[in-house]
Amino acid sequence: MSSTTLIRLGGLAAVLAGILRAVNSFVPADASSGTVAMLYLLTDLFILFGIFGMYGFQHQESGLWGFFGFLLATIGIVIIRTGTLAGVSLYSIGALTFSVGLSLFAVGSWRARKLPKWVSSFWLISVVVGIVGYFAAGFSLLFAISGVIFGIAFAGAGFKIRSVMGGYKNSNWKSCDD
Repeated sequence: MSSTTLIRLGGLAAVLAGILRAVNSFVPADASSGTVAMLYLLTDLFILFGIFGMYGFQHQESGLWGFFGFLLATIGIVIIRTGTLAGVSLYSIGALTFSVGLSLFAVGSWRARKLPKWVSSFWLISVVVGIVGYFAAGFSLLFAISGVIFGIAFAGAGFKIRSVMGGYKNSNWKSCDD
């Protein structure tokens, strides 16, 4: 399989991850069914494959910001999926690692100029809004809003990658640089 095909598939995974992450924002946090667990697993897998595709798309141009962002975001997802270790939940550690990684990746993407600038802006906004929503009492709605913002940006990045790499024929996304 060629690198172009893998990057295009990563773009598709980013679109699906964005849609699923936005949908997950409206799933109750205390829902513990097998269906919800599967939804979260699929979302995280698509995020992981999406970030691989995005990094492949712009790795040369994003420099060290992009590399370290990619690395930390990937490690963050792996920590989140680990769940618990010795009875301690690792979600907060994984989410923080992913958020720092996403922020660095956003800076690398901004510098690379291959994704629309609004994507990087939305990622940074989603991190700030998500942190406030997670930690500030009475502002949990912001955590859900951050998921929607993240999802829109992730899907937007995926659409851009697919359009540039030949994933969507006759797409208007090719002209969406800023």
